[in-house]
Amino acid sequence: TLTPTSLPDLARVALQGAEAAAKAAHITLRVETPDDIAQVPADPRRLMQVFDNLLSNAIKYSPGGGTVTVSVEDVDDAVQVAVKDEGIGIPKEAQAHIFERFYQVDPSRSRRFGSIGLGLAIVKEVVEDHGGKVWLESESGQGSTFYFTVPKTPLARPAQ
Repeated sequence: TLTPTSLPDLARVALQGAEAAAKAAHITLRVETPDDIAQVPADPRRLMQVFDNLLSNAIKYSPGGGTVTVSVEDVDDAVQVAVKDEGIGIPKEAQAHIFERFYQVDPSRSRRFGSIGLGLAIVKEVVEDHGGKVWLESESGQGSTFYFTVPKTPLARPAQ
């Protein structure tokens, strides 16, 4: 069910929900967003899964003392969200597969960080169900930035 949704508001709620995990990991959380971002037609519950998965990964793979920043901006016909961390980064050769179900960059990471490889696949599915796109920029040892967009106009649904 799509309703007019404020992505900055969702980002703030998601950050509040991640505060305990961030504090335990000695990570600082920040949000950067102007106040005049357009609402988008979205399912807030599903998009909250996207924020939660991206924030959870950013906190999990960042060193203590680091910062995770969520930014929201108006970009053409969509609203774009970026979740940036200062973590371990993702090797170039793994980036093409990172949104696949059960994909693990390094199996030892799954044991060390407690991951089974579904979070980013869910992110991709939810964003694409909204008509948006998801991608990342990352370098090993330099952190990662995960981006997603949600269009400002609803997806055209086929007549039934």
